[in-house]
Amino acid sequence: MKLLFISIRDVNRKTSGGEKCTNRNYLSFCDLLGKENVEVVNILDIQETGMLNTAIKRFGFLQGYYVGLSVSIKNRILEKAYGFDYVFIDASYLGILAWHLKKSGYKGKIISFFHNVEVSVMRQKARLNPFHAWKIVSVRYNEKMAVHHSDRIVVLTSRDKEELERIYHTNRAEIIPISLPDEYMPAEHGMTSYPPVFLFVGDNWFPNIHGIRWFIENVLDNADIRMQIAGRNMEHLRDKFAHPKAEFMGFVDDLPKAIAEADYFLSPVFRGGGMKVKICEALMHGKHIIATSEAFEGYEIDPMEVGARCNTAGEFITAIERLGREPRRKFNVKSREYYLRNYSFGATLELFRKLLQ
Repeated sequence: MKLLFISIRDVNRKTSGGEKCTNRNYLSFCDLLGKENVEVVNILDIQETGMLNTAIKRFGFLQGYYVGLSVSIKNRILEKAYGFDYVFIDASYLGILAWHLKKSGYKGKIISFFHNVEVSVMRQKARLNPFHAWKIVSVRYNEKMAVHHSDRIVVLTSRDKEELERIYHTNRAEIIPISLPDEYMPAEHGMTSYPPVFLFVGDNWFPNIHGIRWFIENVLDNADIRMQIAGRNMEHLRDKFAHPKAEFMGFVDDLPKAIAEADYFLSPVFRGGGMKVKICEALMHGKHIIATSEAFEGYEIDPMEVGARCNTAGEFITAIERLGREPRRKFNVKSREYYLRNYSFGATLELFRKLLQ
């Protein structure tokens, strides 16, 4: 059996949460079918450039095409798809491809993957910046096409499944939570320091920026900690959110090392959708995690066993005082156990196998 994997990302790149999820999806199919039977089409790699093609792409928005997709690229994908038993569409805003595949007579199975319910995320963006409002129509159209013309629909969380039912009136979605290949390196774990180091990991996506701003403005002055912020392009926030207790590290070459060396993992995120991949990484490395309900969304864990769930400034301050009152081992056994049982690469592989049945 052969699978055509359609993406807007480099399937081997892992510098953001979305990229790591795409990489997990790709590696799962490679494991099940053999790498030689999985071919990737990265739309951003094959999109046309130049002024004329830019104008054509803008016109394509009116036809329902999004994020670099165009009539010519769609036609190339349709032609290629006939040689494959499965087409996996790794973005719900490429849902128009599902419709065109069905319309063209494609007889294989179409699987659409929702990293988020993108129309809900786009509405959040539009509330912050009205410029994004025009994108809602295109995203909603593509997700509707994905829902109605895919043979299988995959989401990360039960919340996203409920969102699809509410918005697009389907209950067919299957849940495959985030999982990651194991990058944990066993080591001698020391005790937490004082003041403890709380590490935030994430790129400059709007929920991360909002969360950092909120935490600095509402918590940091009242918490005896050092805060580290690691992630692609996050160093650009250094001047905007300057604080003597906050260190903006930017992109970190050895992220597992940075996570291991931190005393606690911090995720004060209130917006977004899907699952927060960084929580999975923190579980993998056995960290104590202090995070919001939104950050823990989709994870079947007891927050008190891995750290604390906080949604207000007072709750964060109280949890930080409780956890940082006296030294404890940096390694949280329960976090690691949750990862191995539910969110390791092998834990979700059987769910991907079922997609191919």
